[in-house]
Amino acid sequence: MKNFLNYISNNLNLIKYALIAVFILMFLRQCNQIENLKTEVKQVETVANRNYNNLLASQDSIQVEKNKNGQLVSKISSYQLEVNSLGDKNGKLLKSYLELLNSNDELSNTNAVISAELEIKDSIINAKSEIVYQSDETVKLKFNDDKEWDKYNWRRFNAQIQLFKQDSLFTIQNSQFNFKQGISLTAGIFENKGRQELRISTPYPGIEFTQIKNINLVNDKLNPSLQKPKNWGIGVGIQYGINLNNQQIVNWGPSIGIGLYYTPSWLRF
Repeated sequence: MKNFLNYISNNLNLIKYALIAVFILMFLRQCNQIENLKTEVKQVETVANRNYNNLLASQDSIQVEKNKNGQLVSKISSYQLEVNSLGDKNGKLLKSYLELLNSNDELSNTNAVISAELEIKDSIINAKSEIVYQSDETVKLKFNDDKEWDKYNWRRFNAQIQLFKQDSLFTIQNSQFNFKQGISLTAGIFENKGRQELRISTPYPGIEFTQIKNINLVNDKLNPSLQKPKNWGIGVGIQYGINLNNQQIVNWGPSIGIGLYYTPSWLRF
């Protein structure tokens, strides 16, 4: 017992520093556990919000409004999927979209996929026409109608019908119809009440979007705020500060060594 007390008396400074070191390590360990818990809570909240927004998106339908130019804007809520947790159904669907777009990229390299189906309501009234007399038995009818709303939105139609007279009736001998359109689409993904939505519009009149869908792809593994911080590390350090030498004397000076390091997230830059 006396030897033990003598040992403590002779190494009092060492014991003090050891106790301080243990206290600091326990405190840092507690801080690390708190940070990990905060990260786990944020991960759960992120997944829950994503699933809830996807549920709302599945119940949403296309809504139409007019912009200041009088053009119709169709909008619908977007889906958000995590690329590392795609089910078979969603994975196959997204890959089919990429194949249609002639893309060989992996899903992890894709940010968003947009699909749209549209219906065009159009009519040609009072088109320019002419009758070309070819012979007593044949007549050719020509039709032409061109519309241009701007540089990228236009319609061109022309047709020829050759009629053949047989007795008192005219029959169609041959016909040709040419129809060509230019249509521009403007689409964007916007935040609306905490959810993302796809908006799409065109200056071309008479277009109705029968289905639009937007799937945004996210990768939680690349999001630093959703990853548990790695605060502990082992490395070689050169430093200047308070040192305790073999004679149990505390002094100031440089030191070099291998140590266990802890860096809180708020000290990282």
